[in-house]
Amino acid sequence: MKILPETFDVFILGAGPAGLCAAIRLLDMGYSVGLLEQEVFPRPQIGESLSPGIRNIFDYLNASPILDNSEYLENTGAKVIWESREEIYNRSGQQNGGIIVDRSRLDQELLKFSVSKDLYVIQPGKLLHSKKSEDVWHLEIAHNSEEVTAKAKVVLDARGRKGTLLSDRLSIAPPAVAVWTHIENNSIYNEAFIEAVDNGWLWGSPICGKRYRIMAFTDPAALKTNKDRHLWNLMQKTQLFASLTGKLKNISIETCSVTSFVNQLPWHNQFIKIGEAAFTLDPLSSTGVEKAMRFSLQTAIAVNTFLKDPDSEHPKNFYEEKMIESVVSHADWTADYYRNAWLYNTQSEFWTKRTDFKLDISKNKTDFTSKLEKEFSKKNILIEKKQTASIPVDYVLYSLWNEEVIVSSKIAFKSTYAVDKDCIVIKEAVIHPNLERPLVYLDQIELFSLFKIINGKTVSGVLNHLNHNIPLEKSKKILAFLLTNQLLVVNEKCPKI
Repeated sequence: MKILPETFDVFILGAGPAGLCAAIRLLDMGYSVGLLEQEVFPRPQIGESLSPGIRNIFDYLNASPILDNSEYLENTGAKVIWESREEIYNRSGQQNGGIIVDRSRLDQELLKFSVSKDLYVIQPGKLLHSKKSEDVWHLEIAHNSEEVTAKAKVVLDARGRKGTLLSDRLSIAPPAVAVWTHIENNSIYNEAFIEAVDNGWLWGSPICGKRYRIMAFTDPAALKTNKDRHLWNLMQKTQLFASLTGKLKNISIETCSVTSFVNQLPWHNQFIKIGEAAFTLDPLSSTGVEKAMRFSLQTAIAVNTFLKDPDSEHPKNFYEEKMIESVVSHADWTADYYRNAWLYNTQSEFWTKRTDFKLDISKNKTDFTSKLEKEFSKKNILIEKKQTASIPVDYVLYSLWNEEVIVSSKIAFKSTYAVDKDCIVIKEAVIHPNLERPLVYLDQIELFSLFKIINGKTVSGVLNHLNHNIPLEKSKKILAFLLTNQLLVVNEKCPKI
């Protein structure tokens, strides 16, 4: 083991995607980073199905070659029974870009990549005790029959669901449990299955190593009786999985909690939760790893801001704001998805209680959970319209080429947190009925500053101004977006394209 630095800038607990993503980003910023991992790699890990957005994150980290593995599965289609009991919906291509990986290999390669950037790793090791003294965390760690003490200004806890005490969790959804196994698969089953049933829903998918994963998500109360047969009983009720029940003989069935929760004190004295130690998503979403890594990138920005200015309130507030935004938007999406299932109309308890969940912070009241409760009870006000059709850029611009444009009277501005040069700052965000959410930047162009300069210019003049700083094609797309969404208007009117 290398010589332990006197004090790390940041020390991370857990070498999953969330912890390693934060490590890579902070190392790239020039900080000294240490990491503790309890298990020896490679180690088994579920969560193999990754959403398409994961590729952008690996590209951003300059780690995209890690996903280039011939054994990983791409373009896996799916048969889905959800909105109708009789109709089977065919979903093609893993939603255009998703990938099924071997998580034990992926995590190991991501750790190796992090070490190449000078990450200091203690593995395997166990955290025995943590204590903060004089603005520095002292972490006592058991490693190779010895005890070592690591010191750090900031600790990021990425130990996942298992590393979070039950007393620290605030449920953001009804209780749920996963019952799962895998069967041998010699390329017989090459597509995923998703099906809703009375007491839950099932997901099956080919995974690496010539296996097929089968998981059922159900209410924990349903497992109190006949636990070993529960998965078989659920599969028997389905169209897609019933034919696979004969393959469940003499194989191990495993269970784990998948109840969605948020940590009630996620940032405390610079001991900061990330990944599933911070919040967990409903298994309906295949974006768990992607969300965890994106939140880690945001946390890295907050940590960078804190280390540059320890007295600033912005880092913690920004972190909590982004976390609450993720939790609430996912809860809304999840409830709507459950509401669209055909079983919702049957008043089946499993389904109805997942569409009208009420947050209860009475036993978990902190400043953070109070903020979460306030946002959780709101409805989506700003998400009104979404640009779905492609914009005929040249037609929009040249039809209005000599017209003067002004900023729409429907626009309002709101001070909000934004990121500028890897630090958190206060900027003015644009609010408009045609925007899904307040916008500070559009394709890295700050809108508030742009609007002050271009108000009253002709379309050609605006394009010329944009083109001074960014390429022409990018300038045209930005301006066409502003016009077609009526953020910029001609005499308060703009042609509907």
